[in-house]
Amino acid sequence: MDQVPSGRRVLVVEPNPLGHRLHYVKLLIDECRSKGDRAYILTTTGAVESTEWAVHLGGDNPEIMFHPGNEFSLPEFAKVSARLGVSLTVLPEADHYLLPALRRGWSGPGELRLLAVRAEVQARPPLSRMRPVKSFAKKTLIWAANLQPGVRFYALRSPLVPRRGPIRWVADPVALSCSAKCVEAIRNDLDSEGNRYWLGVFGAITPRKNLRLIMEAILDQPVIGLLIAGSVDPKVSSEVAPLFARFVSNGGRLIQLPGPLSDTDFDSAIAAVDCVLVAHSNEGPSGIVIKAAASGRRLVLAGAKSLRRDAARLGEQATWSKLDVAELRRAIRQAQRAPKPTSAVDLGDAEFRRALT
Repeated sequence: MDQVPSGRRVLVVEPNPLGHRLHYVKLLIDECRSKGDRAYILTTTGAVESTEWAVHLGGDNPEIMFHPGNEFSLPEFAKVSARLGVSLTVLPEADHYLLPALRRGWSGPGELRLLAVRAEVQARPPLSRMRPVKSFAKKTLIWAANLQPGVRFYALRSPLVPRRGPIRWVADPVALSCSAKCVEAIRNDLDSEGNRYWLGVFGAITPRKNLRLIMEAILDQPVIGLLIAGSVDPKVSSEVAPLFARFVSNGGRLIQLPGPLSDTDFDSAIAAVDCVLVAHSNEGPSGIVIKAAASGRRLVLAGAKSLRRDAARLGEQATWSKLDVAELRRAIRQAQRAPKPTSAVDLGDAEFRRALT
């Protein structure tokens, strides 16, 4: 990986506080400080006032630059970078800056490093048959953007799946913050609901995470408990509310830990369930899968081909199914019968830190 001399000024740009984004920012700020670099964050007042900011960056007191308007663009970043005298500007989620970087390059001082979080293009039926072609085209554009002077464009990959050129791949950063005491407390709460097999669904739960399908697959299984840890999109919440009621009336148990949670609470919840369930319509690496694998949890994965590759790499620890109620139900029952995994994946975030800073 490319090395950056210490003692520099670095600007990290992230206006959106949702999902994994501020976790990435936190990792980059910590890495800069460990190198003796001075790091700034260009963001919005809305991001700083968010609960996610308090979870990831609230105790760090980073140096913050507030963008005065709503437009976040490469020319604007170049101006801020020049004003601050930075020699490295980092965009840790830059998929929508791919074409501007390709067309205009970087006009600011030093180097611009960008990360494509979704190198595989998402497409819904009937356009899904075009996904491989569009994904190939996007990867070609990422490769081409790297030819611009001062630009280094990376693409995120699952730590479980090695990827080779011609583009620069970097592993999705995963760090576990489990507390044995917190894991025990959560597990005690689950066990208080009787002898059940506990499934867990985690993270920011949007329609692409198929909570409705999951509920339909477990409606008639009274020995199952479902732990949902994270924020649920309002549209998803209203859609699954009747299914929640049916699941509970059929004898199932449901526990919700609304997000955002602290890293310790979130990771401990993953480690406390019997099986982590991830059913994605979109392609791309999943930090939840990696955390669960590193925690020694059994996994049921469904949908995305990227999850199918993860399941293949994890071997007996994971089962994959299509996004189909009957197939998902069979996969869950197979997980219930399987013994507890005997090993856990050992993963870190050093590659991500080194590449982008």
